[in-house]
Amino acid sequence: MAARSKPNPHIVESREQAEGTMAELAAIARKLDGVTVAMNTEIDTAKAKASQASAPLEARKKELENGLAVFARLNKAEFFAKEKSLDLGFGTIGFRASTKIVQQSGISAEMTLAKLNEFDLKEGVRTKEEINKEAMAAWTDARLETVGLRRQKSDGFFVEVKRDSLPTA
Repeated sequence: MAARSKPNPHIVESREQAEGTMAELAAIARKLDGVTVAMNTEIDTAKAKASQASAPLEARKKELENGLAVFARLNKAEFFAKEKSLDLGFGTIGFRASTKIVQQSGISAEMTLAKLNEFDLKEGVRTKEEINKEAMAAWTDARLETVGLRRQKSDGFFVEVKRDSLPTA
């Protein structure tokens, strides 16, 4: 069972306390920035080490895969006449039939799109329909109401800590 904790809110009673609270927030923000910089440095170092360690392995893996691909193509009639795959004990190699739709030579995507619209083949055109609230920001309240929307005002509180740049080491 999780331990319960009772909230202990920080009460600010005067402008001086508010300034002190902001000073503490600024100090915490600097420390958090430092922690983030240290974390990102460690992550970058780990990524660089992993990349360096994996590069020769990735190269050898690609070499071996290419060798198996050449073997399969050269022996396609023998090993893949009836079956599409060949079990080799440690894994399987094979051929997988696939089809895809591609542009004809000399025909651009814009030309295809124009033809789809010309022949009213809308199922061939991808569109995403959504409410554009940014465009409606200039609308009157009455116009918004006709489409089931309304303008809502809010007065949100914010805390903006002044951030000085961290010294570079």
